[in-house]
Amino acid sequence: MLARYTRILLRFWKNCLLRDLSFRTHFLVHTGGEILWIAMALVFLKVIFANTRQVAGWNEHQYLFLMGAHLLVTSLFEMLFFSNCWRISERVRTGDLDFVLLRPANAQFLLSFERVDYTTAANLLVACGLCVYSVVALGSPITVGRVLLFLLLVAAAVAILYALVFMFAVTSIWFIRQTSMEHLWFYTVSIARYPAEIYRKFAAGVFWAVFVFVLPVLIVANLPASVMVRTFDPRMVAFMIAAAAVLLALSSVVFRVALRWYRSASS
Repeated sequence: MLARYTRILLRFWKNCLLRDLSFRTHFLVHTGGEILWIAMALVFLKVIFANTRQVAGWNEHQYLFLMGAHLLVTSLFEMLFFSNCWRISERVRTGDLDFVLLRPANAQFLLSFERVDYTTAANLLVACGLCVYSVVALGSPITVGRVLLFLLLVAAAVAILYALVFMFAVTSIWFIRQTSMEHLWFYTVSIARYPAEIYRKFAAGVFWAVFVFVLPVLIVANLPASVMVRTFDPRMVAFMIAAAAVLLALSSVVFRVALRWYRSASS
């Protein structure tokens, strides 16, 4: 079974690469736009730390690592899952979901992995560069254990984002047309790129508690970054890994329940 799904995944990746290489100009323009956005974010960071030494306890190089970790997590999610989740609403509206459900493979797998956005690959390289530069500049002691834990938390963060966005996308089975996916993603990314500590005093701490423990988007970049360049709470690490597992399982349950309400194009 694993070998079968691996072959399907590799075929998806190959087809997407061929498609992107067929439109090289679009690929280069999109990649250039992403790099320009990152450059603007770095300028913004420099402006902030030209006027202060710390932001919520994060110094400049720690904040730079947070930016790199955030870029790594969001780029991986956008590369692997965002376009697939975005297309679910259109599949429901046009009845194309019928063809997915008829295929002899797990429907959630097919919906989640059919497309890969290679235009975000450059972001991954930039993110890794920011993380390495920050660690070197800080002179932080780096161990193999910390690096492996960081990579595990990055994977957990991507899983959390996938599960949350996928469940939101699946609501299109009830609402038919779900057009706010990009807005949801933009605001999710916006609140996750800053130190989580800045939200503690907002709304008497309710906002922070909700987006850490209920919809854990504030920790998707903060916790992996803290593992590498700051102190961290092992209990929060365990919570993040558990949250990823629970949300992935919940996304599967929500999808199966939603399919009971799905009316195919022929009905």
